[in-house]
Amino acid sequence: MFQQIKNSINSFGSFSEEQVSQVLGKLKHITPKKGARIIAEGQVCKSFFFVNRGSFRQYQLLETGNEIILNLYVENDWICEYKSFMTQMPSETVIEAVENSELFELSIWDFHELVKLSDAFFRIGRIFEQVIQNNDFKSNLISPEEKYALLLATRPKIIQRFPLKNIASFLVITPETLSRVRRRIIS
Repeated sequence: MFQQIKNSINSFGSFSEEQVSQVLGKLKHITPKKGARIIAEGQVCKSFFFVNRGSFRQYQLLETGNEIILNLYVENDWICEYKSFMTQMPSETVIEAVENSELFELSIWDFHELVKLSDAFFRIGRIFEQVIQNNDFKSNLISPEEKYALLLATRPKIIQRFPLKNIASFLVITPETLSRVRRRIIS
């Protein structure tokens, strides 16, 4: 059950078995059901979450009632509402389970306790690099074809697990544009 998260932790730098065990000892195992919100709009994000099984979407609800997909997460991804976590201010977004899922949660307090034990745990802060790297998909400087190709190359599970309307919103293109891009790439 812990192998995926052990691999992820070790990807941030080399940790001793004792250090990995210390991290694992701080984790809370949670199993949100489809539709459950792990972060709600107006709630302060006080944890990072590791997706052991399942999928999640992060979105912002507009006044019109429409959603803008900010991020999509699958197994081995770390989830955090970055802005809320860093400022400890209420979140403007929602992070919701798309299917029954399994997460490991590391609270901000437990993270601070780990850092007190060893500076080596600062490397776990690289989780934020993973969380914010998805800005590449939002850029208007690359074409829809380049965005989709980047998604195919770096996060192919997203394409297999989410509806096209969610993927299009995540890539900041219309569903029609996404359909055209997919047809051109497939043929």
